Amino acid sequence: MSGVMKMTNEEVVTMTSLEVIELINNFRKEEGNATLKRHDVLLRDIRNEIETLKTLGISNAHNFVEVTYKDLKGEERPCYKMNKAGIMQMLNKESALVRYKTQQYIEALENKLKQPTKPLSAMELLKLQYQVIEEQDQKIEEVREDLNAFKEDIPLFPYECEEITKTVKKIGTLVLGGYGSKAYKNKSLRAKVYSDIHRQLKREFDVNSFKVIKRKHLKLALDIVENYSLTVALNEEVELMNSQVAFA
Repeated sequence: MSGVMKMTNEEVVTMTSLEVIELINNFRKEEGNATLKRHDVLLRDIRNEIETLKTLGISNAHNFVEVTYKDLKGEERPCYKMNKAGIMQMLNKESALVRYKTQQYIEALENKLKQPTKPLSAMELLKLQYQVIEEQDQKIEEVREDLNAFKEDIPLFPYECEEITKTVKKIGTLVLGGYGSKAYKNKSLRAKVYSDIHRQLKREFDVNSFKVIKRKHLKLALDIVENYSLTVALNEEVELMNSQVAFA
């Protein structure tokens, strides 16, 4: 973890928005989510949250405090310092696992920092952070395993549906004779072929839409599409269309 947790004078654990972003992205990776959240997006979300609360007459001065940091070029950039309430407030759109791990991480640091100890050196604080992470990793290993099993048993993610759609178009184009073929250029026939590939997927998995195929069957679904063959009727129609000679 690049940042360090700090204790304010009021003994409230705080983190900067940079540190929160790093936590979010690390925990996203752990659960298999390759989408990284950008710091500028978090800043936008925090400002929107502050403005929304202002319109409702709610003050959040202690949850979000605007500060600055220096980037790699030495230039000052805006960021926010947040207490635990502010951090969890900004995680409402994250997954259950990300929220859980972040909360456990903060609570563990709170417990460590509440213990009467001499001031920690930078190296000791760094070791403490890694120790906290390791402890929390051990505690939620079973939760992570259950989550992974659950994720495999739920319908395809949007990007996985898009992967199937692209494969359907690729194979459909191939069996039609390629982009330059008369069969491909015939929108009605092209739609028939694409629809037939989708129907085969629905038959194989007994579903009304390929989008509800379980994630654990993604590779099998792609293999089915890759090995698709035209029906006899469609094959004859494609061959007839491609064999037609254009007359001037």
